[in-house]
Amino acid sequence: MLNTKAVAAVLVAVLLAVATFAVYEFYVAPSAQNQCVSIPGGTFVKDTVTSRSFGAITEYALPGNDTWPSAVTVSPDGSIWFVEQAVPGVAHLFPNNMTLVEYAWPGFKAPTLAGCFPYDASSAIVLWNGRVWSADEFGDAIYGVNPSDGSVATINATGRANYPYWLAVGPDGDLWVAFDDTPATLGRIFPNLTMSTINLVGVGEDNPLQLDFVNDSLALLSTINLSGNSTVSCFCNGHIYAFNPSTVGQSITPAIIGGGYNLIEPTSVTYSDGRIWVAQHYSSSVVSYDFATRSWTDFPTSLVPWTNTTLPLLIEANGSEVWFNEHYANKMAVIQPAEGTLTELSESNPPITSNLAIQNDEYMTISGSLVWFTSMSGNYVGFVNGSFKPTFGIQAVGTNKVTVPRGGNATATLQVTGTWPAQMEVGVSDSEGYFSLPTLIRATPSVPSIPVGEQPYRFTLNLAAEQKAPPGNYTVAVTLTDGGVQQSAYIFVTVT
Repeated sequence: MLNTKAVAAVLVAVLLAVATFAVYEFYVAPSAQNQCVSIPGGTFVKDTVTSRSFGAITEYALPGNDTWPSAVTVSPDGSIWFVEQAVPGVAHLFPNNMTLVEYAWPGFKAPTLAGCFPYDASSAIVLWNGRVWSADEFGDAIYGVNPSDGSVATINATGRANYPYWLAVGPDGDLWVAFDDTPATLGRIFPNLTMSTINLVGVGEDNPLQLDFVNDSLALLSTINLSGNSTVSCFCNGHIYAFNPSTVGQSITPAIIGGGYNLIEPTSVTYSDGRIWVAQHYSSSVVSYDFATRSWTDFPTSLVPWTNTTLPLLIEANGSEVWFNEHYANKMAVIQPAEGTLTELSESNPPITSNLAIQNDEYMTISGSLVWFTSMSGNYVGFVNGSFKPTFGIQAVGTNKVTVPRGGNATATLQVTGTWPAQMEVGVSDSEGYFSLPTLIRATPSVPSIPVGEQPYRFTLNLAAEQKAPPGNYTVAVTLTDGGVQQSAYIFVTVT
């Protein structure tokens, strides 16, 4: 990470004390160090929120001091549940009438107000068995809040498994837990609130993170290996595993997906149309594995000037669309695989211009056409309207597949359609490294910018591979922006 990153000292101390992945690599401006909130355990309070909208984004500002909203989910009636790490507890947002109800977890003392930061971590929330369940990763506890009276059921994992990270309702109707620790362990909570643990065999030092149940016989598990972790950042690899949840006993030997492909902090996985899609944290790309061709494809994001990585964190398919968040870029993004395009939307208006303005919008979930997210330091909950269509777009003309010999070159043609009221700069990124910076493959647009226009506009992209470029498949993203929206077309390059 960049040296300009400022992390609260209390959080650094916590991370040094435990061997677990926690989502705390955020930027904190000195003026943004907010005071914690305390609600007596087992009780709840009601309040109201305010909202604003711009482009595809609607945001609901939470009242009072920053509550550090994190994991989020949507109930069947369209209301929103999310964790508030600084309460600590969960909150229920009713967007239709702008009402907020907050519920506290039991057993937490009131925090010290001056410069207070939360001392719990929760990346999990799910609705199950009549309660709202979330996990305190550092406290080894799983809490279920009853919305009718604020009472809380507690499942203590101490002595059985450490660091409950992710919760998911399985096809069997039980509540599953991924414990972020080694030896790798999953938990299975039954309706009577007893829990069994399941050992993962053959995964080495990989720590479980996210569980995704595709169907009755296929579960996906993302893991990261913390052996390369440091006090500054996690230079960690990992894998995606698959197993059949209907045949689980006291242990599972999951199958690794995609062989020895080098994944960079694969923190999240989703399935769509015969592919898995993986968010690679500490990178500027997501990747996809095609089960039919048994091949991986890298999809770079656009670049930002204030940091070398956009930090994708969570990823979720919505039909054929694939949504993910870009933590350090302060964006929500969607890939349209059939069109070979990427759309990125700024989560602030105006868009941020420096690292100190990052709002730490780290968690997301999809419900219908709405993609909900939370802002840990911006203190709001928001959504992207997935039916929003930008006024301009970019696509490859003819084909988006190009072959380039080492030491040679080739061209691709792109077309801009729609309307754009101002000149748009042309940017390029590619899949050569973690940070999507072109090095041995040079991608040069025939124009540096697109003039104002309404008619289809075409330009070419010259692709040149240096002699020492390794043969293989690469992906180039050609990006245009009007400020708040980035539109990219993918060009798939084979170097021979």
